[in-house]
Amino acid sequence: MADGEPRGWSRLGCSVLSKGEFLKTRFILLDRDGVINRKVQNGYVTAWNEFLFLPGVFEALRRLAAGGFLPIVVSNQAGVGKGRMSLLALNQITARFVRRVEACGGRIHKVYYCTHRKDTRCLCRKPRPGLLLQAQRENHFDLGSTYFIGDSVSDLIAAERVGCPAILVSGNPASLVKGYSSRPAAVAPDLLSAVDFIIGRG
Repeated sequence: MADGEPRGWSRLGCSVLSKGEFLKTRFILLDRDGVINRKVQNGYVTAWNEFLFLPGVFEALRRLAAGGFLPIVVSNQAGVGKGRMSLLALNQITARFVRRVEACGGRIHKVYYCTHRKDTRCLCRKPRPGLLLQAQRENHFDLGSTYFIGDSVSDLIAAERVGCPAILVSGNPASLVKGYSSRPAAVAPDLLSAVDFIIGRG
């Protein structure tokens, strides 16, 4: 962790771009649990055998790679702050899921985690925008043209606060969007459908 980075914040770099790749790359922001892997109800993914990829995820990530998109994961992982798992264990799970994605033809560029508990009132835990802003500063993309795919109201609010178009992935979207001030750019049943929407927009 570099000097000046907030305690409880974690970044894992997964790929390096050449200058040519960078100039033609489009980025996309993804939540993790509920978008890439199955959520643990009322708990956290604390071991690799609990990390279950959702249907269609590998194909979605392959299509993003083929379309020139680099996915960046931005995710709350308060299980670390609550002592349910160590930061080392979280990073080991992340390294394994990234390798699995790559083996299936996809790519994850970077992963950003907030590991604080909710009661710490940090700036990086969604719906606060700290993780998204950090990702933008380090990767130099335009937030206004970068989609954020998430599965919760906190994801939608974080996207709204930085000006990202948001796509909600949810099996019950009406219950999530109710009470939310802005409509997401799209609502999709899964990551693959969300990716098809984005690619279809050009």
